[in-house]
Amino acid sequence: MNAFLLLFILEQSCEVKKVTIRFDVEVPSYTPVNSRIYIAGTFNGWNPGDPNYLLEKEDTNRYTITLEFQEGSQIEYKFTRGSWDYVEKGERGEEIPNRALKITKDTVIYIRIYNWRDFVENVKSKKHTVIGNVKTFTLSSKYLKYYNPRTIWIYLPPDYDSTNKKYPVLYMHDGQNLFDEAESFAGEWNVDETLEAMYKESNFSIIVVGIENAREHRMDEYTPFLNKEYKRGGEADSYLKFLVEELKPYIDSTYRTLKNNIALLGSSLGGLVSIYAGFKYPEIFKKVGSMSGAFWFNPEIVDFIKRAKQSPEKIYLDYGERESEDPQKYIGENERVVKAIMEKKRHKKPQFLVIVDKEGIHHESSWSKRFKKAVEFLFKN
Repeated sequence: MNAFLLLFILEQSCEVKKVTIRFDVEVPSYTPVNSRIYIAGTFNGWNPGDPNYLLEKEDTNRYTITLEFQEGSQIEYKFTRGSWDYVEKGERGEEIPNRALKITKDTVIYIRIYNWRDFVENVKSKKHTVIGNVKTFTLSSKYLKYYNPRTIWIYLPPDYDSTNKKYPVLYMHDGQNLFDEAESFAGEWNVDETLEAMYKESNFSIIVVGIENAREHRMDEYTPFLNKEYKRGGEADSYLKFLVEELKPYIDSTYRTLKNNIALLGSSLGGLVSIYAGFKYPEIFKKVGSMSGAFWFNPEIVDFIKRAKQSPEKIYLDYGERESEDPQKYIGENERVVKAIMEKKRHKKPQFLVIVDKEGIHHESSWSKRFKKAVEFLFKN
């Protein structure tokens, strides 16, 4: 073998394969609008503001970056807003270990950042705000892929322990954010405060069941169709089977419920999956509500509504005119859904309420303000 051929073989055998990793990062809703998000790690000397590792802003709370690494290498990393004074923190404001990744194949890594260091004092100062009779329990499932068993919150009305009557039930997504500021990752809906006040005003009483979301897999679980751009979603059917076949039977057998008087309500992607559930299981979810529905993620929902043979009996839908930096993305897709439901209304006649909040933003603070109107429509005659 001549020297040139031997050198060529050695060069080929030493050639290192490159692997492409795309980081898709969701940041806290309170992140300042003009923030610059960086990835820092073993691959850049842990430089927290390296311009070569600046993420690209894709949406209000979503940033991405695509990087190449050597196959078989191991990296550690964290995300910052340009300084270690602004590094990511955990769900409760705690320090988190370095993120670690073994580089094996081209892939997309989905990450949710819960907090930033400079906001951590606000997180630590959060107090428990639950009022009334709110309990938690966990429930195992043969359908859930993530966070199984799943934590469930249940609110019981003030007169539950002093009467024998049965109650309507409202099922809600994103259970972490419903009752307790200290538990929430983006703000509280004040569901318990609102319902306690409504009981004092008019003896209005319902049971509320809040289902913990799947955190970094929330986007997958709350969407019925795969989003090709994001390469995520399409797992709503399994989540809804958990609600229909496991959670609802457990609630009905454990608490005094009106089994046929239930509603399903959620916001953003939770609104999307609620509307989907209403047309997929209209005999069960006869009342559904969507607040600031993120229908843009699965625009196929419009055709699904049009094809559905049955409709829910009541549909509540709202959205704000200040949902995001691109409000038309929300407004336009909500209008398409409204139009599709109105077409159904001509034939099936579901009761349908649409509210457009001129000052509404994409946040729990807006949904909390509209919650009373939603439950009144869904449960009062």
